[in-house]
Amino acid sequence: MDTPKKIKVSKQRQMTIPKEFFDALQMQDEVTVELVEGGILIKPIHKLPDGFVEQILQSLVEKGFSGQELVEKFKEATQSVGWTTFRATDEENTI
Repeated sequence: MDTPKKIKVSKQRQMTIPKEFFDALQMQDEVTVELVEGGILIKPIHKLPDGFVEQILQSLVEKGFSGQELVEKFKEATQSVGWTTFRATDEENTI
């Protein structure tokens, strides 16, 4: 996957992300696009499943987090890369 791919840009400024990149990043229906030095950075947006936000909050509250610490732990839990495949190996690491 480290090999750059040459893709066409349509007259409407559209391009197709190669399937192997799309699959490797587990892309869904939205991305963020950022102008960076020398190019464009495209990142997938991973949406949380319905009800998952409430489960995260409930779990963090049960672990004793509150106030600003709860906010920070919640941000951590929802912004972590790979949250969709998170599997704890022990109770201590479970959200």
